[in-house]
Order: sequence, then C-alpha cells, then structure tokens
Amino acid sequence: MQLDIDTTPNRGTDRKLTQPLGGAVRFILIAAAVLLGIVLIFAVFGTIQLGGLGSGPACTGVRLTGITIAGPAVAHLQPGTTATGGTVALCASRPTAGQRALVGLTWIPAVAMYLAVVLLVAQLLQVVHTAGPFAMAVARRLRFLGWFVLAGSVIVAASQSVAQSAFASTVDAGPVPAVSHAVSAGLAVLLVPLLIACGLLTLARVIRAGVQMSDDLAGTV
Repeated sequence: MQLDIDTTPNRGTDRKLTQPLGGAVRFILIAAAVLLGIVLIFAVFGTIQLGGLGSGPACTGVRLTGITIAGPAVAHLQPGTTATGGTVALCASRPTAGQRALVGLTWIPAVAMYLAVVLLVAQLLQVVHTAGPFAMAVARRLRFLGWFVLAGSVIVAASQSVAQSAFASTVDAGPVPAVSHAVSAGLAVLLVPLLIACGLLTLARVIRAGVQMSDDLAGTV
C-alpha cells in the first residue's frame, strides 16, 4: 500500500521546527554535564573554591545603599562630585559551615532554577516532536513553564537577598534589614520574568484555542 505523503510525518521538518532552541538546549545540557564532572573531579582529587565551597574564604557581593562618598576620597573622582551606591565583596577568611551555606544560597538557587527551566524546555520540545506543535499537552507545558518562570524568579531573588543579608549580619555588627532587601530585590527582577511568563501563558492560550478550533472543524467534516 502506498503511503500518503500528506499524513506521513517529515522528521527533518520536525527537527527544523524546534531549531535553534533545540540546539541551544542540547548545548546547555552537555556543557552543564561537563562542568559538573569537572567540579566533582576537583572536589574528590583536589581543592575547589566556588561560591563558598572549598577550603578558601567565603565571599558574597552586597549592594550598599544610602552611602555617599565625596571626591577626592575616591580615586579619579573630581572634587565637588559624589558617588552613591555600589557593590562590595564581604568575605569571611575563616568561615563557619553556616556562613558557607549562606554564601552557597546566594547562587545555588539561581543555578538550580536555570537548569530546571532548561529541562522543562527540553521536555516541551520532546512533546512537540511526539504530539505536534498544536496539542493540548504543549499548551499545558507552556502554561506550567510560564508560572514556573514567574514564581521561581521571585523566590530565587528573595532567597538570594535574604541569604546575602544573613551573611552580612555575621560579618557586620550593624543592623541589616534583610526583609526590606528581599522585597526590593523581588520587585527589581519582576518585570522581565513577568513579560516572559505573560508571553508563555498567551502562547499556551493561543495553542489551546487552535486545538479546539481544529477539533471543531474535524467534527463538522
């Protein structure tokens, strides 16, 4: 029996449909696996100093607010001018386990979220390959990805700010307003994730409407 060309899936076209995103996701996953292997090798057979991990000092960057420095106290700053704000590195030369954990919490949640987003996108592309681009499964995964990006971005930003403030309180005798820093950090990074989430949710709604229209047309034929 001769195959119907119109109903036979074109694997080459399916692969092109998810490019270049598919290639970028594949590259990121391979690079993450290689980097993880290198870190494990150095952790087992050598020493490693990465964001609070290892035997070296534990450091994190802290944003200074409400501090003004007038020239010429700062090098190359003209007299009569001022500089406000800035990021400084706070380090504990002999950190405790708790301080190392706090420094780790300033970057580990972000890395975990980025990897989770990449894995979710990889699963989405797999569903597109198997079920086609216009399927309810694709719409559901887009909807979940949109809410995950929005909620995860706010949670990561707030947790990083709390961890930075908590670490700063262990090396600074002055008061550190952790709650206000966490809220301001969450609001500062809300715009871009909000736009991405809105785009994903809108695309999910469009695909869902397309699937329903296709089902309605199939029922009327």
